[in-house]
Amino acid sequence: MSSEPTRQQVLELHNQMFMSPQDFSYRWGLGYEQLAHICCLSKSTTYHWLGGQASRREAGLPYQRIMAVADVLLENAEQVYPMLERWQTRRQEH
Repeated sequence: MSSEPTRQQVLELHNQMFMSPQDFSYRWGLGYEQLAHICCLSKSTTYHWLGGQASRREAGLPYQRIMAVADVLLENAEQVYPMLERWQTRRQEH
């Protein structure tokens, strides 16, 4: 297990992570429906995030953080996937 200072540093970095819906969807080639699934939101909300100027809405910081974390996960998918599988297995055992 990692040390307390390392865990604290990770949490501090996490609190500084933000990514706009436009940047995230462009980088990974995602539409508003896939973005809605990732952020656990309605398609209507994410449509307004990505919509034209007349209907555009700003994504809240918690959702920008979700997209930033998802970006890190996708960027490092080969290394992260086995860890996520182990995490899921442990959760199912409890």
